[in-house]
Amino acid sequence: MTLAVPCGIGKVTRPMSGWGVKFFDYDNDGALDLFLANGHPDDKIEEHTSGVKYREPLLLFHGTGRGFENVTGDSGPLFSRPYAARGMAIGDFNNDGLDVLIAINDGAPLLLKNQAGRLNHWLGARLLGKRANPDAVGALLSWQAGDLKRSLFKTGGGSYLASHDPRVVMGLGKRTQMDWVEVRWPEPSSRVERFSNLPLDRYIDLVEGQGEPRKP
Repeated sequence: MTLAVPCGIGKVTRPMSGWGVKFFDYDNDGALDLFLANGHPDDKIEEHTSGVKYREPLLLFHGTGRGFENVTGDSGPLFSRPYAARGMAIGDFNNDGLDVLIAINDGAPLLLKNQAGRLNHWLGARLLGKRANPDAVGALLSWQAGDLKRSLFKTGGGSYLASHDPRVVMGLGKRTQMDWVEVRWPEPSSRVERFSNLPLDRYIDLVEGQGEPRKP
């Protein structure tokens, strides 16, 4: 909570019960954003506690590079309704940018089709380890497009009772060229490779051993 307050998310999320939390770049501008699916675990909470609801709103925060701006109210009609969310997974069901699937208690799942990702350029990658583990969990992925340079760790797992799309999406904003992508493959490999001459706005495979070797 100490860091959440100055980042702009503490006050809004304090009364919520999050069942799915994920940082991802929903608009592909190169800055991580934050999505939360909420719902109180006690369906009788409103009978004995004031100010707390069983069904709670979805929350979306836009990353500014210095903090987060709550853009929930500007993100579509689904964000104006409360839900009893019980899980959330990030993935790309139609291969044009990351979407969100939310499990609803005693209800049908909710699929949010992302319309903002197509406003900017991006590159999606599936990391395929050879000496490293097959999904390259633990790899450090870095990329540069002009003045934009970013990095992230490839993680496994997901949110509560959910597993996210294993592919990594790298946002470029309005930049029209990816200069390079570098992968530091996890142990027992430790190989560092750089990939260049890459396409945009699609998914590719980055296979260990097929990039240009770099010094560790």
